[in-house]
Order: sequence, then C-alpha cells, then structure tokens
Amino acid sequence: MDQQSLEVFLTIARHGSINRAAQVLFLAQSTLTHRLKQLEKQIGTTLFVRTSTGVELSSEGRRLLPLAANIVEQMRLFSQHHEQRQSLTIVAGKSFIATELPRLLGKYRQAHPAFTCYVRSTLYEESLAALLSGAADIAFLGSEIYHPHIHQEFLPSDQILLVTSPDHPWACHFPGFPEWGTEAMIVFGNHTAPFRQRVDRFLAQQGVFPNIIMELDSFSAVKKMVEQSLGIAMLPSRIVEEEVEQGRLVALDIADGTLTRPTLLAYLQPKKEDDPVVQFVRWMKEVY
Repeated sequence: MDQQSLEVFLTIARHGSINRAAQVLFLAQSTLTHRLKQLEKQIGTTLFVRTSTGVELSSEGRRLLPLAANIVEQMRLFSQHHEQRQSLTIVAGKSFIATELPRLLGKYRQAHPAFTCYVRSTLYEESLAALLSGAADIAFLGSEIYHPHIHQEFLPSDQILLVTSPDHPWACHFPGFPEWGTEAMIVFGNHTAPFRQRVDRFLAQQGVFPNIIMELDSFSAVKKMVEQSLGIAMLPSRIVEEEVEQGRLVALDIADGTLTRPTLLAYLQPKKEDDPVVQFVRWMKEVY
C-alpha cells in the first residue's frame, strides 16, 4: 500500500469519477483503473461502486478514507522534513515553456545548484486543476485567476505587437485599421487560450475581422510563417525579441501600449509558508 496508490484512491473519492481523477492526476484512465485494482487486491475488498454519474465509496472504502488521508499527510510531512533538494512541480503553457521558462530555470539553477524540478506543459484549465489537486506547486499563467484557495503574483507584462516580415508593405508604417482589409493573418490556434481571446477581442474592437489563413499551435510556428512572408501576426514582444534584433522580423505597436499579455505565478495559499516556493517566487519577481 504505497503513497501513490493511496493518493489515487483519495483523488477518485474526492471527485466521484475515475475519468475526472485521471485528468486531475494527468494519468491515462486505464493507468488509474489499474492502480485502483492493485490497491483493492492488496486490501482484499472493493473500495468503490459504480453509479449512474460515476463512482461512490463502498462501505469498506468509507472506512479506509480517513486512514488513507492521514497516512498520505504524514508521509508528505515526513518527505518535506527530510527533503534536502529544493524540488518543485511546475506547470505552464506550451509557448511559455518553449520560449521563456528554460532561460529562467537555467538561471535559477545557477543561483541555487540544489534546485530540481518537474515541469509539465498544460492548458490553462489543466494548470488550475493541477494546483487545486496538489499535483503542481506553481503555475505560470497568461491570465488572472479568481479562486479563494489560489494566490497569484504578477510578473511584468509584455506588449502584444503586430509582426511582419521586413519586406512587408507595413514594415515601415502601419496604415491604420481601416486599411487592414483582407490582409492574410497567421494566428495562435487555441481559441480558448487567454492570449488568443485577448487578440481577437482587440481586433474586433477596432472593427477588424481578419482573414485568417493559418491557425497554429505554437508561437514558434507562427513566427516562422511570418518570416517567410506568408502573412502577418499579433505576437508578444518577448517572443519576437531575438528575431527583431536580427532583422528577421519587424514589430509594430499598433495598440499604443494598451494591448499587453500578463504573466502570473500562481500557487495555493498554504504554499506561502513553503520555503522552496517562497524563495522561487521571490527570485522570479526580482529577475523576470
């Protein structure tokens, strides 16, 4: 009866659904079911019964619940007390992990050689679920969150700019939104991402309904398409900083500084007392 199996049991009990528990723990449903069956085999009894909406604890499962919760909590406290390395579990969006997180973690490791971490790429809603379930210590987010159990720290925002190739007619001068017309546009493809929603809302407010010719799943892919003069894009300034300096792209602030992408660090309120988290957050706020 190991800690991981007990945590699987507790998560299923909390959500009343094996499928939902699998999503929260970032495990395949088949893997979660296998681990539950192993635990039931070890104990010698069925812990859940199926219902029309999911699962619920059996009588033996209800008896195990407080015992399992206490064992897991004691094991976590023991691990925290004896853990010598500053290990954190971090979740963030794909673009942030691909562009900014490696630099930040590399510098942090240089300043704190004992630091180790586990990093996972997640969508916005998955990041929140990971925090609330305890599957992640820290989340980097691109939009504010309002939840009584989650604390957020704002990092400096970066502007969202119009990006073109150097040979595009707008590279020297943006003619204005009425001239946008059917200009080919390449966009970050996830409609539910806060960044995409922010750009869509801004363009709609200017009366622009863009001619989208490509919807791609990463900022890197969008940049490469714009470099080849296949269209224009709206991208965060930090994402295109290197290409602009090298003259491979041109970036224009067509929103006069009003269109920005926030970056936040989010973690559970109790983590304010966790020294590794406090130290990591303080450092990020100083150097970001």
